[in-house]
Amino acid sequence: MSQRFLIVRLGAIGDIVVTTTLLHGLRAAWPDAHIGWLVDARLAGMLDGLNGLDRLHAWDRAAWSMALRKGRFAEVLRRVATLRSELRDERYTTVLDAQGLLKSSALALLSGADRRWVLRPRECTALLSHHAVPHRERVLPGDEYRDLLRALGVPNSDAARMELPPTAVHDASAQDLLLRHGVKEPFMALCPFTTRPQKHWFDERWSELTRGLHHLGLRCVILGGPADRSRAASIAADAAGGTVSLAGESRLETSAAVLARARVTIGVDTGLTHWSMAHGVPTVALMGSALPYTRALAGSIVLREPMPCSPCDRRPTCSGRFDCMRALTVARVTDATLKLMADAHRP
Repeated sequence: MSQRFLIVRLGAIGDIVVTTTLLHGLRAAWPDAHIGWLVDARLAGMLDGLNGLDRLHAWDRAAWSMALRKGRFAEVLRRVATLRSELRDERYTTVLDAQGLLKSSALALLSGADRRWVLRPRECTALLSHHAVPHRERVLPGDEYRDLLRALGVPNSDAARMELPPTAVHDASAQDLLLRHGVKEPFMALCPFTTRPQKHWFDERWSELTRGLHHLGLRCVILGGPADRSRAASIAADAAGGTVSLAGESRLETSAAVLARARVTIGVDTGLTHWSMAHGVPTVALMGSALPYTRALAGSIVLREPMPCSPCDRRPTCSGRFDCMRALTVARVTDATLKLMADAHRP
């Protein structure tokens, strides 16, 4: 029987982007394998039509949670049975829990696969799997998935790439969105927003940065979600002339397609910043409380300032000062951006 893999990576945006390293590594090692992916339904559009992926399974977490909160246990059981049947119909032989949480490992069990691997197990998930790949320090984006590929016996796992290109539909939507906002010339993309305040840079610094880079002749385009509209508008109002905010103006996949058209991206530790690197766009990533990796892929730069308290991840100890992000001055980010662009144009 040919190999039939199921990747379980439910979220979040940046993690899904980086997990494409695993997908492309599997496809290179087993060209004829059947590969599926189980993902949160809210993020399934990210993977729709992705080359190398044979089947996409969407877990409707919101519906399951609502049924549980309302005590509709019969509905929960029906949903479990439906997903179990859907997964087992694909006859997966190997399931790869790339998230390592209880919810992902529990869902992986539904597949009925004979071999279950878990990456960086937490919450006792090693007990629900046959094999575990432990945590180690990550240097480049996707290193943890290369570890998993090596454990599976893939000899050239270092070559596995992170790649999530836009579909033709999303690319056309991105072009239309830019034109509607008057952006016809080359532009610089800014990704200032994420869900944790300790990973943010400071709004006034974004505005100052645009003014310092204005001589490059690139307009600045700010990207973000609906909840970021107000902050994006505030940054744009104090930024260099011609700065445009597209925050909340499009679907996530369209925003990612906008990034694919950028000359350079500057962003915090957020999904769109990772997605920019996956497009091969020169990217300056501003890292602070978390430490997903210490070096960027070729053609990009990670800026970070090691602190005695870092990485604090979700438990900052600096009383809201966010010293690690404060140490990333406008001058430092400006210099890194100029160097990156000069390197990109060097023969």
